[in-house]
Amino acid sequence: MMNYAPLNVLPTDIQQDWMAGLQRQVSQQAQGHFYLVNIRRTKPKSFEEQRVIVLVVDENGFPIPNVPVAFSYSTADQYVLTPDFLWTPPSPPRAFIVPTAGSGQIDQIQGSGVKQGQPGGITVYLFEPEYSSDVVTGLGMLADHTGLHLTFQLRRNGVTPLMDRIASLEARVAALEAG
Repeated sequence: MMNYAPLNVLPTDIQQDWMAGLQRQVSQQAQGHFYLVNIRRTKPKSFEEQRVIVLVVDENGFPIPNVPVAFSYSTADQYVLTPDFLWTPPSPPRAFIVPTAGSGQIDQIQGSGVKQGQPGGITVYLFEPEYSSDVVTGLGMLADHTGLHLTFQLRRNGVTPLMDRIASLEARVAALEAG
């Protein structure tokens, strides 16, 4: 169980090295939102090199399988939104869309490097019709084979994370014991 907080801005080194950006467009019609809660570099010369890795977790920090992840780039296939979409993904409507595995994780191997200080060509967001998503732009692999690992957390409307419920119960017990 993990207690995450949404990122409001990307770390400075990731902004500088990838020219990456974070966009948040929470839809009032959606039943919740996927927030970017963590981003880190992957290590070159490891099993994570050359990849943009996405991990999706629920409110309690547990992995969520079968969440469609959109890796959007200029030559990706076009998609058409179905009428059940409660939010509008970024344009253009082009992406390689693949679901997370049982571990809640999926990755895309990068074939060409991003020059340090220039934007990468990959945009990542989650592609669920009922939940809006943060959008991370400018991703890719640096020349040294360093990639990125992103963690998105689903926050559904009306769902209180388990850690928050436990903290509330502990506070109530402490108040009863003190009273």
